[in-house]
Amino acid sequence: MKDREIGITLNLSPAYPAVENDACQIAANRWDGFFNRWFLDPIFKGEYPQDLWDHYEQALLIDYSYIQPQDLQQISSSIDFLGINYYTPATLQSGHQGEFSFLEVEPISTGRPVTAMNWEIDPQALYDVLMRIQKDYGDIPIYITENGAAYDDVVVDGEVRDFKRISYIRDHLEMCLKAIEDGVNLKGYYVWSFLDNFEWAFGYQKRFGIVYVDYQTQQRLPKQSAYWFRQVIRQNGLPIE
Repeated sequence: MKDREIGITLNLSPAYPAVENDACQIAANRWDGFFNRWFLDPIFKGEYPQDLWDHYEQALLIDYSYIQPQDLQQISSSIDFLGINYYTPATLQSGHQGEFSFLEVEPISTGRPVTAMNWEIDPQALYDVLMRIQKDYGDIPIYITENGAAYDDVVVDGEVRDFKRISYIRDHLEMCLKAIEDGVNLKGYYVWSFLDNFEWAFGYQKRFGIVYVDYQTQQRLPKQSAYWFRQVIRQNGLPIE
């Protein structure tokens, strides 16, 4: 349709080796293949990453005979924009324990501060994602379609003073600005989320919203982060603090 755009949103998780050795680098590369390149490469390059393809074939005995030559041609049809959901990176070592044992990798903690989801906070990794997309996949228009943090918000004297969330959003917006200054075609940024809501397997336990929801009464209360983000929108820039 004329004047319409079609794109895709992907959950991207940048991967870093726990230490600079071959085993950890292989682990980081495999994580990157599983979470990032397995989706990005078919869209932008018309092929699946060979290293992960081989690993699935050998370690998991995957049979790829069902894939037809025209499949990748259709998958790699051009898109107008790329949406990125970013929350946290991963630091990897080689290993065979845990839910990612099929990749022969183990995510480890670096000791960074975490959100209520136990996700490490690393704004620099968002910058790395944006620069990597531009470098490896070209000058595609990008939107940050999800970025935000869950905290154990409580109402005190009629307010939710979620200053950690403000810091989280501010620090990530600073990395967005830096990426734009360095040439990334970043078109927009969406906070996750507007309202506290149902968070998949966590149900109503985790609060990502900049507006507090009382689930018993359904009353809404803007958190301090909502007022702060309103300033950002009004002036199209970060408030001077």
